[in-house]
Amino acid sequence: MQGSDNLKLSVALTTYNHGDYIKECLDSILDQDFESEFEIVVSDDCSSDQTGIIIESYCTKYPDKFNYIKREKNIGYVKNLDDVIKNCRGEYIAIFDGDDIMKKEKLKKQVEYLDDMKNVVMVGHDARAFNSGNNKTIEYIRPKQKLQFFNVEDLFRHGSFFANSSKMFRRSAFPEKGIDHNLKLIADWYLSIEIALKGDIGYIYEVLMDYRVHGSSIMRNIDGRTHFEDMSLIINGIENRFPGKYTHSFKSQWAYACLVTGISEFKRNNIKVAKDFLKQSINYDPYYRLSQYFYLLFSYAPRFVRKIITR
Repeated sequence: MQGSDNLKLSVALTTYNHGDYIKECLDSILDQDFESEFEIVVSDDCSSDQTGIIIESYCTKYPDKFNYIKREKNIGYVKNLDDVIKNCRGEYIAIFDGDDIMKKEKLKKQVEYLDDMKNVVMVGHDARAFNSGNNKTIEYIRPKQKLQFFNVEDLFRHGSFFANSSKMFRRSAFPEKGIDHNLKLIADWYLSIEIALKGDIGYIYEVLMDYRVHGSSIMRNIDGRTHFEDMSLIINGIENRFPGKYTHSFKSQWAYACLVTGISEFKRNNIKVAKDFLKQSINYDPYYRLSQYFYLLFSYAPRFVRKIITR
């Protein structure tokens, strides 16, 4: 990846069918309290709504600010994100999704943090998840432990514990081969792991963005099988590169992957397969987030217990 000697920051913005949200997203980026030069590398993944038209209008108004990658066909989130990052020229790269909103001081605080903390390769921050329909706060996305620094083993144990759009990292830490295109959805965890293998993860305990939750949000529609396949690809890849070194750290992630897959199979009425995955989940980590078991069982499959008993 070739960068500019003078360009401090690139915002890697991916978007697909965000016609109702992209304007607010772009305005929040352009309104940043950040005085250094930065670019917005944005890719619309062949949206079927007004997303592309809106982006083009911003490119016309701010020609020196945008690098617009317009897709002629949909290539999917993983390939789109990988290509956008590879087109970034800045010393630092901030990932952002086209339906989220930046707080005014986000970029400035993250850049200052990376400037000061040379041991840190990536920095995240708190995010407010809100209901797009009524603007009510759903939750605050932040780590359960308040540490100064995190490392790759924290990602192995806890998964993606901060919002994807909160991440800013050093371009030099981006993996040479980019993001594995065999992944279907959870590229954020993969990318965080690859970057964290090169240094510490820093964190700013302030809400610096709003994460929009709506019906077409990627993570609301993730399929259990897809999650399990992606998780397996990532974990097995690490195990092959570092035999036995991190095996103990993956138990909770295997437990979660099997749990989500079990619920997904139940919803498809594949009861035997669902039971097998849930048993595997308990075998990996019998005490893994008990509240999560009950939440998934009763929120997504209220008849689960009755079906398990009667089959």
